[in-house]
Amino acid sequence: MLAIILFLLVISAFSFFAAFRLGRTFESTMPISCMGIVLFLFLCGMVNILGLGWILVCIFALVFYGYTVYWLVKRGAINTVKKNIFNLITPGTVIFIILAVAIAYFNQGRLAMHTDEFSHWLDTVVIMTRIDAFGTAPDSTAIFPSYPPAMSLFQYLLEKINMAVTGDFAEWKVYYAYQLFAVSVMLWFVQLKELPIAKKLTGIISWPICLFVPLYFFSEVYSSLYIDPFLGVLGGCGFAAISITKNKDWVYSTYVTMLCAVLTISKDVGIYLALFISLHYFIDYGSRNKAEGLQRNVKNITKYAACCMLPMLGMICAKLLWKIELAVSNTAQKFSQPFDIAGTIDTIRGNGSEFYTTVYDNFRAAITYRYIYYERLGFNYTSIMVLFVVAFICLHVSLYRRNVLNKVPAVAGAVIPGLAIIVYILSMFPLYISRFVEEEAVNLASFDRYCGIMFLTGLLLMFWMLRDMLVDADGKVLPVVLACMMLLSVQHSKKDDINYYVSRQSVEASQEYRQAINVLAAEINAICEENARILVVGDVSDNPYVPILSTISKPRWFMESSIYFNATPDENGEVGMSVEEFKELLKSNFDYVAIYSLTGAITENYSSVFIEGSKAEALQVYKVDSKGNLYQ
Repeated sequence: MLAIILFLLVISAFSFFAAFRLGRTFESTMPISCMGIVLFLFLCGMVNILGLGWILVCIFALVFYGYTVYWLVKRGAINTVKKNIFNLITPGTVIFIILAVAIAYFNQGRLAMHTDEFSHWLDTVVIMTRIDAFGTAPDSTAIFPSYPPAMSLFQYLLEKINMAVTGDFAEWKVYYAYQLFAVSVMLWFVQLKELPIAKKLTGIISWPICLFVPLYFFSEVYSSLYIDPFLGVLGGCGFAAISITKNKDWVYSTYVTMLCAVLTISKDVGIYLALFISLHYFIDYGSRNKAEGLQRNVKNITKYAACCMLPMLGMICAKLLWKIELAVSNTAQKFSQPFDIAGTIDTIRGNGSEFYTTVYDNFRAAITYRYIYYERLGFNYTSIMVLFVVAFICLHVSLYRRNVLNKVPAVAGAVIPGLAIIVYILSMFPLYISRFVEEEAVNLASFDRYCGIMFLTGLLLMFWMLRDMLVDADGKVLPVVLACMMLLSVQHSKKDDINYYVSRQSVEASQEYRQAINVLAAEINAICEENARILVVGDVSDNPYVPILSTISKPRWFMESSIYFNATPDENGEVGMSVEEFKELLKSNFDYVAIYSLTGAITENYSSVFIEGSKAEALQVYKVDSKGNLYQ
């Protein structure tokens, strides 16, 4: 737990400094601190000093604490602390500390169990902590090295601190970092310091709803490392910050700019959301800060244009830097084929190929017949899009009437988020026919997850705006009562998913899932050299044991036995490879054989390969001798 405490101290250092030196509240600067750390580590990775970068982050944290204490003493500590202490101790600070402790408890001991976590989201963090470089490095072994690394960098920082303290990599702390990063971004909306008690209560009571909202579209959001829910959180917070933030100063501009940059380097689709958020910011800034007084002064015009386009510049810089990284490392970008626009149009007109038409029919059925439920009330995907459009219009009309926004940004806020959601969902059809293999396209692989990004963006934006309306409402009792009712209602609608997480059942399930494979991994890590080549024997119907071993037993190289022979003999007693061929395969290509589960092939067809004194047993590792025989 020492590593967690040190990590929290590191990411809180800037907020400590800002509370006293800049007069800024904890909740307004913590998101900037976390996103700033990610962007700094990204720049360090770009110049191949990632291993030095995390150390510099820790040093900067010490500097922030040291300088702040020095400044306090110099200015007269008692008076200055009295004046600014409530910038540091705020409702946001209390919420953050409670959640930091709770998230640690709910996740301690959690192990990865989803296939994509081993193909990328966990695997990349393991790689980065091992080689102190991006997954694009030549010796990284990353399966998807072109995926941007924002979340992995935040997780990397915690794991490097943990390894410095304990010497080990802790899987559950990867989940901890993910969930804490999402919480830190949403802390922006706990800026309640100057409000009356009743309004503070309303804001504090209703804020936890944001933790439950992702469960409507990602039921396993708190037990997986998929980046999609995080994109939805960033998207919803980005749009909401522009619409409902009252004090739009440099801290606000920094928050939105960093958010767009982090979105861009979180996943390729992040740049899509960042583009619409940047457009919204541009219109809002231009409306609030008129250009008439610039008087054709080039310097003033340049400054004004730069301020208008800060989030867009952040987005562009982040994207260009990642493009440069991919080009320099000769990393091919996955899933980057251009859309087949002509084929899309022909299919919509009824003239598409059989494959395109099948995908189109399945797509239309999906947005019509797939439902999201609130209690027993179901909404199909089309009705959700319509609901968002209507809600955004009504809520921005309310903001305009309350004088939070003037007419132009109110219209922009009413149109841009809804347009972003609808265009994205409708573009899923050309995405599938252009970038997916036929089987995945026909089955609309991961369709719900991809749509969930935009739906979470929309629902979170709608929630923040409703909550803002509630906080601003007149009265002392009714808003608090309504906030309690909202919280209880949402909690009740997702109580099963919430209980699965807070009761630690999901942790226990992950440990049970990984129990056998962890035993085998321990054997491999104890016996096999780091450059060993290992053949893994098991039934293909078992869990994905080879990807798991490839992640938790790096840098050893693994291959699944089903590539070479069948697990079960056919009616002729054959498995596709003779004993002599099997021996030749072993002595030519492998150093060890690891048996995950006993199969008919290994116990019947290849039993003679085991030398005297050795026999095939599950969860055991065998050395290959010079003749292709196996022994322990």
